[in-house]
Amino acid sequence: MRRYLQGTLDFACGIYAVINALACTHGLELAEAKRLFQDAQLGLAARPALWACYARNETDHYWLVRLMLSHVQASTRLKLELNQPFSRCLLPSPACAPLAESLEAQSGDFSMYLPEEQAPQGPAALSDARKEALSVWQALAGWFTPEAARQDRRAVVLRFHRFLPGFDAPVVSHWTTGAFFNSNSLVLHDASSEPRALRVLERPALLPPAGRALVRIVPESLLFLRKA
Repeated sequence: MRRYLQGTLDFACGIYAVINALACTHGLELAEAKRLFQDAQLGLAARPALWACYARNETDHYWLVRLMLSHVQASTRLKLELNQPFSRCLLPSPACAPLAESLEAQSGDFSMYLPEEQAPQGPAALSDARKEALSVWQALAGWFTPEAARQDRRAVVLRFHRFLPGFDAPVVSHWTTGAFFNSNSLVLHDASSEPRALRVLERPALLPPAGRALVRIVPESLLFLRKA
């Protein structure tokens, strides 16, 4: 019989991605991590429509990641430098509010989706898909340089789609945190307890020598973080 583990039955990967990124950049203590998780749950529960979309995974969670970051910036001691190389959709607004207030103010016309520019598999032309993946990999390499790693603690929050050979629809779409990088892999600081979950995003999976990649990092989701 199957044993259900934390994370198997919920869709909280966006929340965990932000919390795990803070664990990388600030050495987040357990009590602080619990408080952020609780703040997110209570803030969402106060807005039934948003709570339902979150609980049933009827959203892409971009808005949730952004609200988590806004809450952290406005309501905690944790100060961050944030940079998105391919978008601005996750950056907190200048007038950041605590999570519950942000939800109260924005839920009236809140979009459950911030549509990604491409289909989950990426650009239709294979050459364009490879160029996109290469751009993402180069951005990661530029963020996690050896010199930067010596200067400060860095992380990246991102969303990836994972595919099975021969299928166009992703088998998994997941928010996660990257903690360490080298020329061949991005090591994840991931929340999933599934035994077959990806723990490392390897360059050959993202940039195969031929054919479609089985893993695609969505450029718009790439968010670099470091302690301010």
